[in-house]
Amino acid sequence: MIKKFSILCSLLMLYSCNSDNIEFLEVYYYSPGPSTPSRTFCSSNLFISTSSEVRYKKLVDKSFLVEFENQLKKLKPSDEFSINSRAFALINYRDGNIDTLCVGEYRGICLNGDIKIHNQEFHNLMLNEIDFYDKKLNDEMYKDKLKTNNSN
Repeated sequence: MIKKFSILCSLLMLYSCNSDNIEFLEVYYYSPGPSTPSRTFCSSNLFISTSSEVRYKKLVDKSFLVEFENQLKKLKPSDEFSINSRAFALINYRDGNIDTLCVGEYRGICLNGDIKIHNQEFHNLMLNEIDFYDKKLNDEMYKDKLKTNNSN
């Protein structure tokens, strides 16, 4: 009986350590800088639009998704009331459920409308995966914006 119980526990631990419930993430995000109001709350209306300032990336890398899910489970509730949202993600699970996530430029994490205590490791994992601080792309977008403003 003890042997069966230890095998069952081992299998459960193995399953929980190799979690792969997330199928993919769809991330909409603004480039770094002051292009949004300074204290915006996590809202899809700010991100899912036809604006040329909003970028999109679908994340499907298995190793990233496993690490992302493990870090996501560690997030804890916070008393803060808003974040400066720069990235909005739809977390698509294999069972068809979808969670929403917002991440601030320097700090701030909001999951399904609930602000979480800032976790720098999770924050960096997310922003690095979408290449948030892509200097070359940001410079090109800034030049295009200057051209548009100067032509008016």
